[in-house]
Amino acid sequence: MRDIVYFDLETQRSFGDVGGSANKDKMGISVGVAYSTRTGQYHIFGEDQTDELVSMLTRADLVVGYNHMYFDYPVLQGYTILD
Repeated sequence: MRDIVYFDLETQRSFGDVGGSANKDKMGISVGVAYSTRTGQYHIFGEDQTDELVSMLTRADLVVGYNHMYFDYPVLQGYTILD
């Protein structure tokens, strides 16, 4: 079965806190939420579980999010070498 993962992040800091939108990788993850069509379950990730979230996203056949290419992925770059 194809795995489509829907996800969203909430951050610890705002653009103002980190010196503007160019510093998304410094915003920190407050919580990440994902839904996998393969498991049919929601998954909640705290900052200390970011590696698990990144692993889920990289294994997915398709990742769906709102503005994830220009916001969520850059925030995640503060936690991983993947881009």
